[in-house]
Amino acid sequence: MKAKLIIVDDEKDILENFHDLLNDEYEIQTFSHPRDFLNYVAAERPHPHLLLTDLKMQSMDGIDMIKEAQKLGFDSPFIILSGHLDKSAALEAVDQGVFRILEKPCEQELLLRTIEETILEAEGHRVRREIRHLTSQLRELYTGIRFTLLQYIPEDVIDRLVVDAPHGKVKEKMSFEKLLEQLESRLDQLLKSEQVFEQLKKKKDDPS
Repeated sequence: MKAKLIIVDDEKDILENFHDLLNDEYEIQTFSHPRDFLNYVAAERPHPHLLLTDLKMQSMDGIDMIKEAQKLGFDSPFIILSGHLDKSAALEAVDQGVFRILEKPCEQELLLRTIEETILEAEGHRVRREIRHLTSQLRELYTGIRFTLLQYIPEDVIDRLVVDAPHGKVKEKMSFEKLLEQLESRLDQLLKSEQVFEQLKKKKDDPS
């Protein structure tokens, strides 16, 4: 199934060019007016894989449109295109969660690569959020089961219950509590690594 892209630009010839360029690889939906897009978000609550929008449009700029969309619950990743992007606008875009900012005109190869990378990166963030949520649910479930078992089984017996858990290339016996703690620790390490990666990426994009 094709990934879904929404494109917003008030220049219809640009919309047509994007549609022709991307239609073979993606499911494309276009809007020539930011307000039409926002009305669509309010009515349909869509979750496309990516939003591609121009920064400067006559009725509303792309950043303001993104702010309004986020207030409506729209949380898909964004790519902003601009022919005249200043530093303050770039920083504001980053604050709104924009994944990439590209200057117009943009080379076809760069655009295609950026779209693919952004979708993959956003999917990685989504999966990790889901893992974090599932881990929290597992801990709640374990806590509830433990509380119930304590009514019938001594605590020291419960604490000796173990499972086979991976530890490098071998498995070791590990309690449920320790297994959950290890999982949460690994997730924390992953999130910290992502934060460092994001900081390095911002420095690379903005050498000043």
